[in-house]
Amino acid sequence: MATLRILACGNLVAVSNFVQLLNRVTTTRVSQIQQRWSSYKSSSKYKTPEDYTDYEITKDENEWKYVERLLPYKIIPNPPTIGNKFPSGYKPASASPKDNPYFIERTKNYMQPVYLYRNPRGTKRVTEINRIQGNIWILEQDMKQYIQECTGHRIASQINEFAGLIKLKGDYVNRVKEWMNTKGF
Repeated sequence: MATLRILACGNLVAVSNFVQLLNRVTTTRVSQIQQRWSSYKSSSKYKTPEDYTDYEITKDENEWKYVERLLPYKIIPNPPTIGNKFPSGYKPASASPKDNPYFIERTKNYMQPVYLYRNPRGTKRVTEINRIQGNIWILEQDMKQYIQECTGHRIASQINEFAGLIKLKGDYVNRVKEWMNTKGF
């Protein structure tokens, strides 16, 4: 408001005083921003290990088994193949690549490669199926036919033949996994 009054009055002296004041304010703020309050090199250094947390080294094998439990596996163990029902709902793959004109390979953790992607607001959902080998077009027709029979409405899809993936518009992760379990993938 004050700047409008100064400019409206046409007083050149007041305008030049205002510009000088503005320059002083901006230079002091910039110099404050550029000033370094501390740095890594100027900070004090710890000289003794006692300044850190206490620890002790043990050679007891009974205590080591609790630590080994927390470490990640170097090799992923083979999945159980005996029995069809597990408490987690896991079903081992039973199909071979020669059973159908298409094949969906499991991930390295033996899980089905079906994923749900959502936009940040959660309004757009896309189901993606990866690791497809063979005739991807027949696979898409069979899968869409099964899902359309279950849901009762048409589904939009996109096929990327070179990457071996199919995208379905909507949240159909559970339906796709049901279909994969019936086929043995």
